[in-house]
Amino acid sequence: MIDPNKINLSELPKKLCDGAIGAFGKEYFSFVLTSGNNLDSYAATPKIMKSVSVWMSAQIQNYEKQFGEIDMTPSPIQSPIQMADLKKPEDNK
Repeated sequence: MIDPNKINLSELPKKLCDGAIGAFGKEYFSFVLTSGNNLDSYAATPKIMKSVSVWMSAQIQNYEKQFGEIDMTPSPIQSPIQMADLKKPEDNK
């Protein structure tokens, strides 16, 4: 088992996680973390998943104490082509 006290997080390679999906059954949780078109799939026992949840909740609380509440308003989805980019037929004259 890896000793968490001997890990230097700043030296580990990182991916930007831009999404997560998952499901659960009686025996395990399964989830996928997405980074662009890459998927990393995981499975965890309920006990491990709950410990991750408790740790994440504490991290978020500490973050919000320091930086303010995280805005969870969904961002509008931006298409690469916006309606404003499309010319009307009469604009081509």
